[in-house]
This record gives sequence, C-alpha cells and structure tokens, in this order.
Amino acid sequence: MIPFEPLPVLPPPGSATEDAVRGSLTQLHERLEASGRGLQHVLSLTFFVAADDMPAFTEARRLVSACVRERFGDSVPPASVVGQPPEGGRAAALEAAVLLDPDAATTVERRRHRGLRYTVVAGPGGRQVHAAGLASEDETSGAADQSRDAFAEAEAILEAEGMDFGHVVRQWNYVEDMLDVRHTVEGDSQGYQAFNDVRSIAYGRFAFPAGYPAATGIGQRVGGLDIELVAVDPAPGVRVEPISNPNQVDAHRYSEAVLVGTTCEDLDGTTSPKFERGKLVVTDGVETVFVSGTASIIGEETVAKGDVRGQTRTTIEHIRAILGGRPLTHLRAYVKRAEDIDAVREECRSAFGDIPALYVQADVCRDDLLVELEGSSVVRRPAT
Repeated sequence: MIPFEPLPVLPPPGSATEDAVRGSLTQLHERLEASGRGLQHVLSLTFFVAADDMPAFTEARRLVSACVRERFGDSVPPASVVGQPPEGGRAAALEAAVLLDPDAATTVERRRHRGLRYTVVAGPGGRQVHAAGLASEDETSGAADQSRDAFAEAEAILEAEGMDFGHVVRQWNYVEDMLDVRHTVEGDSQGYQAFNDVRSIAYGRFAFPAGYPAATGIGQRVGGLDIELVAVDPAPGVRVEPISNPNQVDAHRYSEAVLVGTTCEDLDGTTSPKFERGKLVVTDGVETVFVSGTASIIGEETVAKGDVRGQTRTTIEHIRAILGGRPLTHLRAYVKRAEDIDAVREECRSAFGDIPALYVQADVCRDDLLVELEGSSVVRRPAT
C-alpha cells in the first residue's frame, strides 16, 4: 500500500456555497504547497454540503464540478458530493485524500472507465485505486436500485484494474434517508437494510482473505446513494489484516434481532453489514489503521441512549480498543443533531487532542444513536 492522509479543510463560516467550495480548494492548494506537495498528489475529494432538497443539492454538485475543473484543469481527481451539513453552519467543507510521502518511485495517474473518474497510485508498496462519486444516475429510485447501480460502478472500476471487492480496504457509503422504512405488501424495507442486502450480494461472489473492508454506512440529507473506496493490490511483504473490537460483536456477525425490516432481495432473510471494525495495513516504514464508523454499541446493543456525551465517550473507548495503543491521527464525526456538535467536539479533543478533524450533521444507522466516529492512524515506523 502507498500511504495517504485525509486533510479536512474548513472555509470561513457564512460564505455562499460557491465561495465555500472555491475557498476550500484554495486552502487545500496552499496547504499542499506549504508541505512540499501539489495538486497532483490529491487522490480523491469529498465535499460536504448543506442542501435541504434535490434542486439545492444539484446546484451544489454543479458548483463543485465547475470549481474542481477550474482548480485541477485536465487532471481532475474523483470526487463525491455528500449531503451532510458541515459544522459551524458552513455551506460546504472539504476533505481530501493526499499522498503522504511523494517520491520518484511512486506514480499517481488519473484514469476513466465508462466515464467514471478514479486515481491509480503505484509504488514499492503495491498498487491502489481511489474511487469516489459512485452513484446511480436515477436518484428517484429506491435504496436497493441505487445500491445495485453504485456497486456495479465500483465493480467495473475494480475489474478494469484487475481487482475485485476483496481488495477494498476502506469504503464509505452515504445513504439518503437511511433510517426510513417503506411499507409494502412484501413487508417493511429500511433504506440502510436494503443497502446491506445489496452489498451482501455484491460481495458474495468474491473471496475476502484479509477480511471485509473497514467501512462507514451513514445517512445523508439528500443525494441518493454515493460510494467511495480505496482498494489495494499489495506488494509482497505488505500485511493487511482485519481488526476486531473485543467489546463489540463484529458487524458482519450481527443477529437478525438488531436488523430492521425485511429484505427486498432474493435472499432468505435480512443480512448483516459486511465490514470490519478496523483494518490494519503495514508497509515498510508506515503502519496504517482505518477505523470504521464506530458508535455506542456494546455487544450488538446500543448503550447510553439519549446521552450524547455518554455515547461519544463509549465510542472513543471502542476506537482506542481498535487502535491498540496507536495514536488517532485523523477524525471525522457524524452527529445526528447540530446542537450536539460542540459537546462531541469537546469529548473528542479531550481524548485525542487537536488532531485534524471534521464534524458534520448526519443520521446514524440506528434511531437511538446520536453520534458516529471514524478515523485513521498513520504512523511512521523504522523500516525493517
């Protein structure tokens, strides 16, 4: 694997969407230049926008596309636009995945397949694919149809690079109205469960020798369904391992007692979320842990219901267990109620210090969960 880092960028509050997007890209460029890197080292972009309806989201997506082309020219990286309002009442914010240590032995190449943009990075640690904005063209269809389309796009890119879902080490899944339940004659179908069932089918044709990906399944206010992923074809000697949390049941082993609704797929029943609590990738010189979206669940049951600080503290302890003594170097927090963001930030800063972080408002995968945290640990180790 070729190590990378997420760089959150927050424009000043109060800016209009276009100014916030353009300002985020300007800040990113300045920070890259200050660190000796450039726009060519950006692997993917994720924009978070405050949009209350589809027309506003469509306009935000148009502005993002125009501003990214303006900034990157002919070398546009893959990008997602996510309907999650950023902290501080901002109209938009940005998180960029950036190559950690560019050198002459590492190449970054923009590619397209069936009109889909993605980035391929190659170097001594192997080869990896960064993809974003994988979504259905029909944003009016249900969660299952949108999920099928997005997974088909992901599979097409992976196949073009000689990979499959078993190579994915990190995945993000943004699901509009994820907690909504649709009542039909066949039964009650929840958006997140429909996504999980489609994911189980998509994954079911492949082997996962290093476990499922680390992943986040999170709500977005508008925008349908969007998938981002990082897939790795590691060089010999690179170690890729799943990480469990002894205080939680592995999500892919959840019982039907905590799954919601009935399946809309050709399955015997609802299926569990196919992801690991974390993923460890060890290369010569760098150790990376991807921490999946993590919430206040012990075993498979929600705890500290109604208490956002209590849920945040429980989640922090889970993250520490996943990290196994490693430092958290990047954090993203999804908070159900905007008024709780300050409390969540206080708890996170107390636990992890002033690390790069981004706080957004989003539905979490259960009605009784108020916060979900994810992150990564990228630590340089002496080369062996």
